[in-house]
Amino acid sequence: MNKQIKKILGLSIGELSTACLMIDGKIIACVSEERYTRHKNDMAYPKNAIEYCLKTGGIKGEELDIVAIGTFNEGGYAQVTKKFSNFSIEDYVRSQREYWYPKIYENKKVSWLEVFKDKLDYDQYPGGWDKIDFTNEETECRTYKEFIRDIISNHIGVDKSKIIRLDHHTAHAFYAYFGSPFRNEDCLIFTADAYGDGLSATISTVKNGEIRRITESKTFNLARLYRYITLLLGMKPNEHEYKVMGLAPYAKPYYAKKPYEVFKETLYVDGLEFKYKEKPKDHYYYFKEKLEGCRFDGIAGGLQKYIEEILTRWVKNAVGKTGIRKAVFSGGIAMNIKAMKKIAELPEVENFFVCPSGSDESLAIGVCYKAMYDALKGNNGRIDATSIKPLATVYLGPEFSDQCVKSMIKEKGLAGKYKIDVDISAKEVARMLADGKIIGRCVGRMEFGARALGNRSILANPKFPNIVQKINEKIKNRDFWMPFTPSILFERANDYLVNPKNILSPFMTLGFETTGKAREDLLGALHPADFTARPQLVKKEDNPEYYQLIKEFENITGVGAILNTSFNLHGFPIIMSPADAWQVFENSGIDSVLLNKILITKKHYEKNY
Repeated sequence: MNKQIKKILGLSIGELSTACLMIDGKIIACVSEERYTRHKNDMAYPKNAIEYCLKTGGIKGEELDIVAIGTFNEGGYAQVTKKFSNFSIEDYVRSQREYWYPKIYENKKVSWLEVFKDKLDYDQYPGGWDKIDFTNEETECRTYKEFIRDIISNHIGVDKSKIIRLDHHTAHAFYAYFGSPFRNEDCLIFTADAYGDGLSATISTVKNGEIRRITESKTFNLARLYRYITLLLGMKPNEHEYKVMGLAPYAKPYYAKKPYEVFKETLYVDGLEFKYKEKPKDHYYYFKEKLEGCRFDGIAGGLQKYIEEILTRWVKNAVGKTGIRKAVFSGGIAMNIKAMKKIAELPEVENFFVCPSGSDESLAIGVCYKAMYDALKGNNGRIDATSIKPLATVYLGPEFSDQCVKSMIKEKGLAGKYKIDVDISAKEVARMLADGKIIGRCVGRMEFGARALGNRSILANPKFPNIVQKINEKIKNRDFWMPFTPSILFERANDYLVNPKNILSPFMTLGFETTGKAREDLLGALHPADFTARPQLVKKEDNPEYYQLIKEFENITGVGAILNTSFNLHGFPIIMSPADAWQVFENSGIDSVLLNKILITKKHYEKNY
């Protein structure tokens, strides 16, 4: 057993580049580069994120035992064009017409870099990208990998021998299990995404401390299907799939029937494997033809129904084959909270947990867990899993002092223009929320992941249904059909959620049916079409200040939850700093912004409702 491995830096470089630091088996820092650059889904080398993690741990790069990257083979050509962060919807359509169609249907040799020469960014940190040979797509990955290793070593001073790569789906699996509260119990681990190191889905078992992959799939293409249906519906793939999921409940069964039948004639589950009745030559042109004339909401509804049926059948078969009734799930498909809801409801599943933000940003955490697991395991391949700590908190990002906030107020000359309360109480903030005010909260350490969990959130009274329209029109500029979510006091969960298995949902990763009481108290934070909720269940020990705010709101209104949505303008990342918060405040209809205990309010304060 190698007991010397204590400090691990985990990296996801590519789609939403992210850095994570583990010390002695505990995740202590994790942040995505987009929060610094303010460029949504930024693929850039995570320079700022890495520096934050090392500073938080109080260590230098040369003190690291391992730097682990969460994939063997990422495409350098995608990185140099920053596909996931820089492409517009028009660019994705262009990629279908000018790259994929001639390549697939005309058997032509097409250069990605030639098609997208206007997108090339050779000047991104640290420069020198033009020295990489991208002309041969069979060998560029090896050259690109060497280039990335050099960047890391030169940036933080770590020896190149300490920089390793780990399998993509293994990283997803280890995040799913070790990030969960399950320990030293038999468990099934499911991973599913569009693609990673040649695979798109895996199942692993945990027995007696040993993790073993029992099946893997190259043909599971549900995430890729969702991606291209998103594009066919005129939305941005790799970003707006959640909009398609949010649209699905509005579909009438009549309109969803034909799309559902189209999808059903392709991929199906056979035991633990996936097979095709009819295999599409590609996912864009095939479904473009087959779905012609179908309503947009019917396509979304048919797709969601199909996805849920495939996934639940797959999980049921795995439980039947292994006899294991406890499960975890990660990978991009895990972001589909409606499908996760269906899995959690299966009679065959005794308990289920989904870690936050299971897309590729979580690989940075997963590789830390995998590297520590490998360091601890003995010759028998088993470890005492309790030595690797669960992801008990997602508040792993930067925080800012009151002095930083006061300096910003002085620098921008805000004192004369706005009402400023320097030491506002939770009770006073709760009273404003009860009166119908909309407040942006930037307090303590920032959350990791795609879901705001109170510390970088926009908050409102969920009892006012019309507040959804105000937030959408004056702040978020979101599509009208998209729901908001509730942060619910843990002890009030049974008042609002149908959750007979008492499945934990601290990170907004599962959907739930709701009670009649929820439809009285939380209507603004439920899905308008089917009244489901994607809740954050808040325990006092998880976030004492946020818990206290919700508790004060409950004391005033009797409602044990508040409406929560991410603190950002549409198309931008969640805010990180007081300056980011101020930018949203200044360019939106937010009534107040809470920066630690300093509240800045637009002076025209009156009850909204």
